[in-house]
Amino acid sequence: MTLSVAIPTFGRDQVLIDSVAALLALDPPPFELLVVDQTPRHDPGCEARLAAWQAEGRIRWLRLPTPSITGAMNVALQEARGERVLFLDDDILPDPELLNAHERAGAADPGAMLAGRVLQPWHGGQSDPEDGPFLFNSLRPRSVEEFMGGNVAIPRRLALELGGFDQNFVRVAYRFEAEFAFRWRQAGHPILYVPGALIHHLRAERGGTRSYGKHLTTVKPDHAVGRYYFQLRTQPLPAALAACLRGWLGSVRSRHHLRHPWWIPPTLIAEGRGLLWALRLQRKGPALLPTRRRRLLIAGSHPVQYQTPLFQALAAAPGVATEVLYLTLPDARTQGLGFGVAFEWDVPLLEGYPWHRAASGRGRGITSGYRGVWLARPFGELGFGSARQRPDALLLTGWHFLGMVQLFIAARLQGLPVLLRMDSNAFRPRPWPLNLAYWLLFRGVSVGLPVGTANARWYRQFGVPQERLVPSPHFVDNAYFAERAATLRPRRDALRQDWSVPREAFCFLFAGKLQPKKRPLDLLEALRLLLMDPLPPPVHLLIVGSGPLEEACRALARQHALPVSFAGFLNQSAMPSAYAVADALVLPSDHGETWGLVVNEAMACGLPAIVSDQVGCAEDLVLEGRTGLVSPAGQPAALAAAMGRMAADPAAAARMGQAARELVNSRFSVANAAEGILVGLALLERR
Repeated sequence: MTLSVAIPTFGRDQVLIDSVAALLALDPPPFELLVVDQTPRHDPGCEARLAAWQAEGRIRWLRLPTPSITGAMNVALQEARGERVLFLDDDILPDPELLNAHERAGAADPGAMLAGRVLQPWHGGQSDPEDGPFLFNSLRPRSVEEFMGGNVAIPRRLALELGGFDQNFVRVAYRFEAEFAFRWRQAGHPILYVPGALIHHLRAERGGTRSYGKHLTTVKPDHAVGRYYFQLRTQPLPAALAACLRGWLGSVRSRHHLRHPWWIPPTLIAEGRGLLWALRLQRKGPALLPTRRRRLLIAGSHPVQYQTPLFQALAAAPGVATEVLYLTLPDARTQGLGFGVAFEWDVPLLEGYPWHRAASGRGRGITSGYRGVWLARPFGELGFGSARQRPDALLLTGWHFLGMVQLFIAARLQGLPVLLRMDSNAFRPRPWPLNLAYWLLFRGVSVGLPVGTANARWYRQFGVPQERLVPSPHFVDNAYFAERAATLRPRRDALRQDWSVPREAFCFLFAGKLQPKKRPLDLLEALRLLLMDPLPPPVHLLIVGSGPLEEACRALARQHALPVSFAGFLNQSAMPSAYAVADALVLPSDHGETWGLVVNEAMACGLPAIVSDQVGCAEDLVLEGRTGLVSPAGQPAALAAAMGRMAADPAAAARMGQAARELVNSRFSVANAAEGILVGLALLERR
C-alpha cells in the first residue's frame, strides 16, 4: 500500500517550511509529498527552500491561482500517485510513527478512511478523558462519523468515485469535511479513528482559514456560507430550511453578543448573506470532480415490461450508478383491469437492475386515475440505495400520476436536475388550464429525452429549447421478439390452424386492449368495406387482446360474417406466435395512442404496419410505402383502401417488413435509448 502525503497551504511561510522539513526527516520519508500551494507570493526564503526541494525531487510543488481548500485537496487527489492520500495541515509537527500508523491501518482495512489523532496546543500533550466528548484526541480506536481534514488518509480511488470534495465550500469552507464524510458513509464506506497516527497541531495565528478574520466581528458571509450549504446538501429541503432559520436566529445567542450587542445587526447581516449564498450554490448543484460515478434515480409509477431492458442496460453502463424507484407494485387483479383478465407478466420485470418501492406510496392504484398514486413524503423518497444517498439527477418516466409530479417538484426544490422521458404529443386537444400547468412544469425540466418526432415537438411547444433535447427513442427488445418469431415461423401453418386463419390468407393482426382509443370497431368496419370488393388473395383478421369493447367487436364480426379470429389476451412470451402468423399489423388508434410499442414489436418480427396518422410513432416508424402505410384516423374507408393496397401485393408487403426490421434494429433499440439518457446526463455536467 502506497501513501502520498498532501499539504494544502495558504498564507503560510516559515511554519510551512518547518512542517515539510519535519515530514522529510521521518524514517522512512514519505513515498510522495505534494505541497498544493495557493499562496500568491511567499517570502524569498520560503520560495527558495520550496524550489530547492522541488528541484531535488523531494516534493512536488503545485501552485494554484485561486485559494480554495476543497479545490486544493481535489488537485491532490488527481495528482497523487499513491493508493491513499494523507492530508495534513500546513502547521503541524508529525509524530515519528505518523506514516507507519497510517500505512498499517490502511493495509488492514483498504476501504476505510483513516482519521488520525490531533494534539492541540491547549491539550498540554495529554489525551482527552475517555468519558468526555470525542475530539480526535483519544487513545481508543473506534469508528467515527466525521474527520478532521488536517490528519486524514483517504483511499484515492474511492474518493475520486465520489467526485472528491465539493468546491462549493468556499472561503473558510466550514463543514466541508462533514459533507464529504456524509457522502462517504452513504456510499457504505467506514471511517476509522487511528490514535497512533498522531500530529501536533501548531495552530498558526496567520494564514489558512484565519486569513478571513473572525466570524463574530464581520459582515462578510465567508464563515457562514459553508454551514448553511452543509444543511442544504445533507437534509430534505423542509428540514434544511428549518435548520438554516434556527441557525440564523441562533447566531446572535452568544456571550459575545450579550456583552457587545452592537455586533448583533452585523452578525445577522453576515449570516443572512451566507444563507442566500448557500441557497444559490444549492440551486446550482455540487461542484464535484468529473471522476465521480454519477447517481441517477429513475422514477416509475410501476414496473412496465417494455422498460425493463432499458433499466438493465443503464445498470450495466460504466460511470453511472442507477436505481429505479417504483411508486407502487400492482397485483394481478389491478394489472388486469382494462385487459379484462387478471394476470401477471410472464417475463421478469424486476431482475437485472437495482430498484426499491416507495416507502410513502399511497392511493388506490394505477387504474384509479391521476390521483391513484401519490406520495405522503416525496422529499424522503429522493434517496439512492440502502443508505438513501442523494442522487445527482432524477429521471422521470412521465408525470401521469400525482406522485410523479410530487417527485418532480421535490427534486427541483432540492436543486436536483430533472431529466424527463415520456411520450405525450400535441395530437390530443387539451384545455388551456392544463396547457398552462404543462408550461409551468416544463420550465423545470433540465433535459428532455424525446422518444420520437411528435414527442420532440411537444417539448419544444412548451419551451424546452432544442439544445436541451437528446433523443432517447422508444424501443422494445428487438432480439427477443425477432428470435422467437423466427423460431415459430416454421410452424406458421399449424399456428394458423389453431386460430382458424386460412393458410393462403393475407393475415392482418390487431394487438392491444379492445378499448375506445384503439378504435377496433373502425378496423372491423374497414374489413367489411374491403370485402365488398374481394381481392385475389383472401384476407383474414387476427385480433389479439381483450377489453371493454370485446363483446361489441364479436357482435359486429358475427353480424357481417367477417373473417376474424379472436385469440384473447396473450402474455408477453406468447406474442411472437401472433407475429409469426401475421403478414401485417394494423393499429387504427386515435390520439390516445401516444406511441404504439406494438408497432416496434411487429417490425422487429419483420412485419409492415398500417397505422392512423394520430398514432405517435407514425412519423418515425411508418415510412410511407417503405415500412408501412399511414391512414387518416377515424376513416374506415381510407383504412380499407390501405389494407387493400397492402394485401394486393404480398411480396411488396414482405419487402416493407424487412425494411421495417432494419429500421428498428438500427435506430430504435435499447442501446439507442440508453445512450440518449447517458448523453442527457452528461449534458447536465456541461450546464
